[in-house]
Amino acid sequence: MTRTSAGFRFLIPLAAALLTACAAPTPTIRSQTDPGANLSAYQTFGFFDELPGQQAPYDSFVDKHIKDAIATEMQARGYRREVNGQLLINYHRQRTDKVKVTQSAVPTGFYGYRRGFYTWGAGAAVTTDVQTYREGTLLIDVVDGAAKKLLWESVAVARVTEDVLNNPEAAIDAAVKQMFAEFPGRR
Repeated sequence: MTRTSAGFRFLIPLAAALLTACAAPTPTIRSQTDPGANLSAYQTFGFFDELPGQQAPYDSFVDKHIKDAIATEMQARGYRREVNGQLLINYHRQRTDKVKVTQSAVPTGFYGYRRGFYTWGAGAAVTTDVQTYREGTLLIDVVDGAAKKLLWESVAVARVTEDVLNNPEAAIDAAVKQMFAEFPGRR
């Protein structure tokens, strides 16, 4: 084997790892459904904060986009949007600063002089890596509007990168789509 081909063998996994690290963060999704829920029996949906007397004075751009992404997924499943729908949707979003501390042993070699003998030995040093990052959480609840009973909920958690901050719409669309992939409603 030549020295050049050995170098390329090292570069291919390194390039793959770098591309993976630069990819958009994939959220961790957890969903749960009330076992007695029959979501196919409902035809309409709305949002809690759009009910008469519950309206916020305005929606932020992010809130508007979250509602639009949820509405797109609900409409794709055959539900109609109404102000006082049979299903009411509530969502909550949160961004938290996190710290991750990792310790690892790094092997070290040493060369020592003892009582006139030269010796080789091995040892280890401990390195500590501290990373700070932002984590975003989106929680979506689907509730029976008349009974005020939770029927389905989903939570998405992912790192918030600079790319996500610069283009939140794409991250919201992807997360909501993944969350609703587990929605057991009308098809």
